[in-house]
Parts: sequence; structure tokens; C-alpha cells
Amino acid sequence: MQVKKEKKQVKPALQVQNHFISKLKEVMPQGIGLADEIADVLDVSIDSAYRRIRGETELTIEEVYKLTRKHAISVDEVFSNQSGTVTFAYTKLTDCVNNFEEYLKRVLSQLKDLNKFESKKLYYVAEEIPMFYSFYSRKLTEFKLFYWQRSVLNISEYQQQKFEYGFVPEKLIDIAHQSFKEYLSIPSVEIWTVETVLTGLRQIKFYFDSGIVQQVHALELLQEYRNMIDLVQRNAESGRKNISDKTETYSLYNSEVVLGTNCIYILMGDTRYSYISFNSMNSLTTNNPEFCEETEHWVRNLEKKSTLISGVSEKQRYQFFSSMYKNIDACIEKIRSS
Repeated sequence: MQVKKEKKQVKPALQVQNHFISKLKEVMPQGIGLADEIADVLDVSIDSAYRRIRGETELTIEEVYKLTRKHAISVDEVFSNQSGTVTFAYTKLTDCVNNFEEYLKRVLSQLKDLNKFESKKLYYVAEEIPMFYSFYSRKLTEFKLFYWQRSVLNISEYQQQKFEYGFVPEKLIDIAHQSFKEYLSIPSVEIWTVETVLTGLRQIKFYFDSGIVQQVHALELLQEYRNMIDLVQRNAESGRKNISDKTETYSLYNSEVVLGTNCIYILMGDTRYSYISFNSMNSLTTNNPEFCEETEHWVRNLEKKSTLISGVSEKQRYQFFSSMYKNIDACIEKIRSS
């Protein structure tokens, strides 16, 4: 009598590895081979990379760590995905100035990775001016990096230092300014309030009142701030981040709801990411499906309840930006008359 062969079952560990590989495929930009990327990150041969893809060689915990760290894959999504439990990635900023450089490099790297995708979109819920606009000009960039390191990170060499151009390392300014340029290439939806502009103005005014920024520099920074708002207004009028954009790449909304936080939500191919602000400037990152779904629901709800002021909404746009210019000009006048 012929005996039927039992169907070979896939080992649980291999099922998890296959699931992890499928998630890795989702976040890979177009034009980059999965095997090539695994070989590069893990420093193995192409043959070894393919054996891992096929499940012939098990991925070690260290290898999974390297790949998840490089591509910000949510570990809980791969291994458990338990409801109510989310794993976030972040860059530690305390202890030394080198961590701050790594933070800026991480921001730039993530923007570059996003730009590699043909299908992409970034939603920015902005309680304060979106971080990338703080890097609009080199002078604004230098002030923002100085402020963060002195007042947020409490880096020792900044504590007794007054603001001067040239004190912040040039390499940090270059990395941050490149982030602004990369951001201009990403189709975006931004949700602001009329108070979004105030945080940056208060930082400059506080440093002036404290004797950390000279009057001439404070006025110069405020003019740079005004020029940056000019750029945002022009982009809102055209619905484009760049004149050369062939389609609408920019939408700006005015929300009358208090936002309460800065949040970035990204659509990158078939993958979604959420960036939640904490510690003033840092962010917690995850692509956990349940968390991203809830983030998207919140962002979409805000969008529906907000007023579109880009494109044809000329009256609402004029009123919105007039309010911001009044706040900037009032700050300039207070410092000028001091």
C-alpha cells in the first residue's frame, strides 16, 4: 500500500524570518536589490544574502538588529504585533555632542531614503514651524542648532557661550541645510495654526532679552525668519514646493484646533511611518501598522476640520499670513526699540 507523504511544515522560526524578509522588501526603495542591501548591511556575500532570503540560513539576532536599525522596521510588528504594544526607534541625544551630529545625519538619511520612492507623501502637523524650515538659510540654521545645544541638550561648551556666527561646527550646518533641500523635493501636506510661528520668535526674543544674542544679530535673524515665511506663502500660492514641479506638491491648512504636538506621518510606497515629537526636538519613530493607522486617522481628521489656505483660497491665505507677519514685525519693533 502506498503511503502518503506528510506535507512538510514550515518551522515557526522560519515563518518569522519569512515575515521579516517580506517587511524588509516593503521598505526597500525602487532600484535597490534586496540581496545587495542585505549583503551590504550584514557584510556578507551575495550568495549568503540569498540563503537568508530563501530561509536556508537563519538570521541571527544581531543581523535582525542591524537591518531593523537601518530601515526603521518595527520589531514588535515582526515578532508579536500585540495590540497596545509599540516599539519605537530614536536617537539618544544626551551624553556627548557627537550624538547630536548622528541625530542630524539620521534626519537627512531618512529624507534621502524617502526621496528614493516614486510614491511618497509627508504630512506634518506643526505646533511650531516645521523643523526643516528652521534650516531655510545658513544663519537661521546656525541659530537653531545653537539654541538646541545650549537650551535643550545642555551641552557644556555652549552654556557660557553667547551666540556668534561661526561657533556651531560647519559640518552640522551643512547636514541640517541639506535636510531642508531634501524636504523641498517631497510632496507634503502641512497643518499649521496662527500660533505656529510664535515659538521661533520667542526663542530669538528670549535670547536677546537674556543678552545671549546681540541686537544686530536678533534683527538679522528675524528678517531671515520673515524671508522664510515669504517662501512658505509663495509655495502656498502656487501649491508647489518648487517652480519646476509639474504637479501640486504642497498643501497648507490652517487649524483652529490646538494641535498639542508636532507629528510627522509618512507614506513611502506601501509602508507608513509615524514620527512623534518628544524632548522638544527629538522624535519617536515606528511603522507599527496599528499605531500608523491611528496616526493617519488623527491627521485626516485634523485635515478635514482645518481650512485649506493653499491654491485658490486667496482670502483665507492673506488673513493667515498677515497675522504671522504682524507677529514678526511686532517682535522686530520691540527689539529695535530696546
